Amino acid sequence: MSDNETDEDIGTAEIDTEISDDSEAAPTPPKRYNVSSYGWDSDVEGLVKRLKRSDIFIPGFQRGFVWSGPEKSRFIESLILGLPVPNIFLAQDSKTKSLNIVDGQQRLRTLWDYLEGNFYLSGNDIQEELRGCYFSREVAKSISSKVLTDSDARVLADSVLHSIVIKPDMADNDPERGHEYNQAVIQIFRRLNTSGKPLQAQEIRASIFYGPLDTLIRELNDNIDWREIFGKKHSRLKDMELILRFIALRENYANYRSPMPKFLDDFMEENRDINHEKIEIIKTSFQKVIRLANTVIGKEKFRSGNNLIVSRFDAIMAGLDSYLQVHPTHDPDEIIRKLNILEENETYKWSVEEFVNDTDRVKKRIICAHEIFGPSE
Repeated sequence: MSDNETDEDIGTAEIDTEISDDSEAAPTPPKRYNVSSYGWDSDVEGLVKRLKRSDIFIPGFQRGFVWSGPEKSRFIESLILGLPVPNIFLAQDSKTKSLNIVDGQQRLRTLWDYLEGNFYLSGNDIQEELRGCYFSREVAKSISSKVLTDSDARVLADSVLHSIVIKPDMADNDPERGHEYNQAVIQIFRRLNTSGKPLQAQEIRASIFYGPLDTLIRELNDNIDWREIFGKKHSRLKDMELILRFIALRENYANYRSPMPKFLDDFMEENRDINHEKIEIIKTSFQKVIRLANTVIGKEKFRSGNNLIVSRFDAIMAGLDSYLQVHPTHDPDEIIRKLNILEENETYKWSVEEFVNDTDRVKKRIICAHEIFGPSE
């Protein structure tokens, strides 16, 4: 295994579930944005203090790419030697005013971990006198551990990193363009992040729109029935994106307009601070629906080989949700019969055969599922 690979990258038991979806093939085209930015210099000690206070926000997911010990050590050594390091890109959150990391997560995590004593400097290509050194005696693992000299520790703590901070301007929001700043930040995340692998759509949402909705999605992602349907947790949060998709279409399918990624971006932005009462309603709905999906429908109905077909996912989940709203107790035979009717419906078959995220096709398959599963006969 190379330094840049982790178990999450290659899978220890099985490969990631493949998602059959045309969303990523047709991302939202970029446009011109009105955003401002400024330069900000801070020493290492100040950056770490801000990280601890969450003034600088580290996303709550684990990236597939994580620096190895020697890579971390080379970065720390560069600062001690006075060598230049790349800029960090931050974006001020329009609600919390904290600074979200756009590019530079590994550098900032490395600084925090080293000052906290979570690793010592290692690698054959760094200066010999630095090898094996912890930051200070206070964080060293034992009294015999090597530590930096006082002068090297001071140089590191006082080293200045330059950041570019993207700043929101609420005046740029309007009914047509929406929340201009957050749309721009999403594009910046896609284009600037350089830590090994480009961020995927749900990773970007988790980085920008953290809050009660993101917490709910993470909780639902641990559901036992969902894990049976989807498989092992996806290394790039595709399972969490499907949960968001279910919630967003459940709550707002009537206003769906393609492209799907922007619909999900907008929904997560607008509902990031969803209230407790609504959280409980959505949680209960998802738990009941996915329980029926697992025990009555079975995971194979969502798949073609190893591919999970999102258009089927949309319809089956919407249908079961509609069914449960009018049938407090369920009849497995009736559910299977309704599913067979849905699968033979010509409108439904048209909606899932191609261009599955087109506006009309998404709405038509949801409506078909509601009509077939919902009414009592």
